[in-house]
This record gives sequence, C-alpha cells and structure tokens, in this order.
Amino acid sequence: MSIDLSYPLVTSMGHHDPLDGLITCSELQAGLAGNSDTAFDLTHEIDGFAGMCRGKDWTTGDPLGIGGLLSDALRVAQLMDKVRFSPEGLLGDILEACLIGLDAFSRSGLLNAPASYRLAFRELGLSIGLHALERLQGLVAGGGEVPGKDRAVGRQMETLVKHCAVAGAIESFWLQPANRRAPVFMEHRDINTVMLATSLAPDGFLML
Repeated sequence: MSIDLSYPLVTSMGHHDPLDGLITCSELQAGLAGNSDTAFDLTHEIDGFAGMCRGKDWTTGDPLGIGGLLSDALRVAQLMDKVRFSPEGLLGDILEACLIGLDAFSRSGLLNAPASYRLAFRELGLSIGLHALERLQGLVAGGGEVPGKDRAVGRQMETLVKHCAVAGAIESFWLQPANRRAPVFMEHRDINTVMLATSLAPDGFLML
C-alpha cells in the first residue's frame, strides 16, 4: 500500500499474503486483549483473511517461501498457546506444505552451487524459518494448547526437524567473506546483511 494507505502499490497478491494477514491481524488483536483504552477491533479483517485462507494450498519450493511458512507455523503455535487461536487444521496444513517444500529444496542441489548462482536473502529466509522450527519443537513438546499430542503434527515435526542442520550450512556459507564479495551478494547487500543478522540472532523476530 501507499504510505497513506489510500491505494495499492502492487495490484497482485502473493501466495502467502492471506496467511500472513490472518496471523498478523490475530497477533495484533491478541496484543490488544484486555486493553480497555482502545476500541480497536480487527475481527472483520481476521474473518476476511480466514475466508481467503480456507482450503488454500501453501506449498512452495522457494526457500524464502518455505522459511516464511516455518516462521508462520511458530507464530500460529504461539498464538494457540496464548489465546486459543486455532483455525481448523491450519498448523497441520502449514507443516505439510513445509514438508513438501523442504523435500523439493533438498533435492534441488542448490546448496552445492557457488555463490554466483545463489541468492543469499532467499536462503537466509529458509534458515530463519528453520530456527523457528527449533522453537516450535519446544512448544510442541511442552504441550499446553499447542497440539503436541496430535499424532499427525507429531509425525510432521519428526520429519521436519531432520532439516534443521541446513540452517547452519547456509549461515556458514554466507559468513565466508569471499562469498559475501560475490557480485550477486553485493547487488542485494542491504537485504542480505539484514537477513544474515536475523538468522544469527532470530529471537527478536520470531518470538512474540
């Protein structure tokens, strides 16, 4: 949107935009719970995004998209743990899409390519998401309102956590000065360095 929110700057919708909208509005609504000083209510927006998400297939082979989904899974779990946020099957749907995406990414061989053939910010988005997965594992194991006893979610988590070591491989590659001097890294230096820093210290971004 434009800065004054009066018109859209981009007229198309991204694959995961409705999901991000649903979760973000729900987080904002949860943050306002019990605040008598405001009449701010996002129920209408949340219902609209929920309708757009219903029946949606979130699967993507893009590492940035997969990382975003993994981060979204953690955000959903934290909401479930705090405010009983539980759109039917949403966490399981997200994790299933992550399973498919990670399987495709692992077979792509991209992590064996030289820096000149890789986009750091997209890979680092995945490594951030894998750090989210590590924290999600702790929430699931801890029980509470997060469906740690749900067998389907448990099976999904068992398979997903096997990919966590990929985060370290991505970070190690882009921490090498020679790789950060590659032209393709320098072309996107600002976003690449921000994403690398976030991957190395992810809690400020990931935790509610």
